[in-house]
Amino acid sequence: MTLLLGEPGTGGSYMPSMVGAVKKWQKFDPQKFLDTWRRLSEANSQLEIQLNFLSKLAKEQWDAYKSVIDSCSKLRSEKLIEQASEPNKEAVIKALLGAKEAMLGIRYHMRLMGEAAGVPIEPESQTKLLDVTLNLEGVLLAGVPGAGAGGFDAVFAVTLGDSSSNVTKTWSSLNVLALLVKEDPCGVSLESVDPRTNKITSAVSSIHIE
Repeated sequence: MTLLLGEPGTGGSYMPSMVGAVKKWQKFDPQKFLDTWRRLSEANSQLEIQLNFLSKLAKEQWDAYKSVIDSCSKLRSEKLIEQASEPNKEAVIKALLGAKEAMLGIRYHMRLMGEAAGVPIEPESQTKLLDVTLNLEGVLLAGVPGAGAGGFDAVFAVTLGDSSSNVTKTWSSLNVLALLVKEDPCGVSLESVDPRTNKITSAVSSIHIE
């Protein structure tokens, strides 16, 4: 899978005011806020579960996993279920579709939050762009990167196999710049110290003072 980040180029959103509006809504209607927040949290957790399961399948059933990813990279997401021809491949397909459904749920509840707070967490223009992106061959997920970089600031897509060029070409035609950033294949790393200080620390420790 490949993570792509896009700059829509339509002007950014002022995050402090967006966060302030959500906080104001939280105080005004705490029950609805908590309900929306809970459902958003559940969708986020479901996405995490599906991605972790896909990682597990990749380790334990690599041949089937790779075969599914390669074939699905040439298909639109609504055609994925047709690839579930074998039990081990079916598990991969269901996890992919589960991840997609979870992401759609995340987007839905983020839009609800934005509408209730009166701020464009996922503006209509971004919704149209994301729906077009999701309809491309090989695209599994698409969305705005949360309220911290939502609004008009950025969009992202997760693609399968070698299909990322489909997204960059389409985004370019829609005046969206695909940024030259890559996901870290190592994922999250736990460091005992700040890795930027390792060379400094080792250099200092090697100095012998008489």
